[in-house]
Amino acid sequence: MKRTFLLLTLTGLVACQKQDAATDAKVLMRSDIDSLVGWVAGPNTFSKAKAHSGEYSLGVDQNHEFSPGYTAMLGNVLSTRPRGVKLSAWVYATDAQSGGKLEFVLKDAVEGQEQFRKQFRLTEVGGYGKWVKLEEEIEFPKEATYSSQIFMYVSRAEATTPAYVDDIELTALTD
Repeated sequence: MKRTFLLLTLTGLVACQKQDAATDAKVLMRSDIDSLVGWVAGPNTFSKAKAHSGEYSLGVDQNHEFSPGYTAMLGNVLSTRPRGVKLSAWVYATDAQSGGKLEFVLKDAVEGQEQFRKQFRLTEVGGYGKWVKLEEEIEFPKEATYSSQIFMYVSRAEATTPAYVDDIELTALTD
C-alpha cells in the first residue's frame, strides 16, 4: 500500500514539468525534482541531503524504502507507439553500500500485469561520492500498448547508506 501511494503521488509530475519540455515532442517527462516539492506527498519524501541541481532529489536510505515515483499511461504522453525510451538521470551513490536501484516498469493498465522491468543499480553507474549521469536506451517489448502504464521510482534494495537520483528525463525513441 505504501509503495502504491508513493508511486501515485507523482502522477502530477507531468503537470509539473519544466515549460521547455512541451516544446520538444519527443520528451515525455523532465523533472529536476524541486518542481514537485509542495505539490506531492509529505515534507520528508524528498531529500535535501544531496541535489544535482536545485535543493532536492529523490533519495533512499535505511528509513526510506522507496522514493516517490513517476507514473503515466503511454498513450497519454505520446500519440504513436515508440520503440522505447531514453532514460537520462543523475545518480549519486555515497559508497559501495548505496545499492539502491532506479527502476523502470511497464504494466498493462487494464490487467495490472507487469510487461517489462529494467533496474539500474546506482553503485554500478560509476564512482562514489559524486554525481554521475546515467543514460540508457530502453527498448519496449511487443506487448507494450497505448494502455501500458510507465512506473519509475528509486528503491532502497539492500542499500545501507543513502543513494540519490535527480534531473530525470524520458525521451521517446521513435526511429
